Amino acid sequence: IEIFSDPDYDLYTLQRDGHDLGLLELDFREAGACELAFFGLDDALIGTGAGRFLMTQAIDLAFSRPIKRFHVHTCTLDSPQALGFYVRSGFNPYKQEIEIAADPRVTGDLPKTAAPQIPIFS
Repeated sequence: IEIFSDPDYDLYTLQRDGHDLGLLELDFREAGACELAFFGLDDALIGTGAGRFLMTQAIDLAFSRPIKRFHVHTCTLDSPQALGFYVRSGFNPYKQEIEIAADPRVTGDLPKTAAPQIPIFS
């Protein structure tokens, strides 16, 4: 929670009818760089153009500061459309890694219904 008070960490929400339905977090804590730390939409906004709007805002906000690099990390727990969306937004795949971690749906940190596109192995 301390990160949200850091002046080099920006948090924005996308609202519709007074409800937060989108979230954007930009991390400028590395000199000369910005990480798209979080980008997400409520299911109600998928397919409405809200993602494109929010990404345009993210790019404009990122490059409003003196950065040389704007990057994002994605993984298989993200939406299956995430990687393609990031590529269409101008990001270039740079590296692929394999990480092994306990499934948070099995540990109880997330509901069993999270990331339905990923099989649960318990």
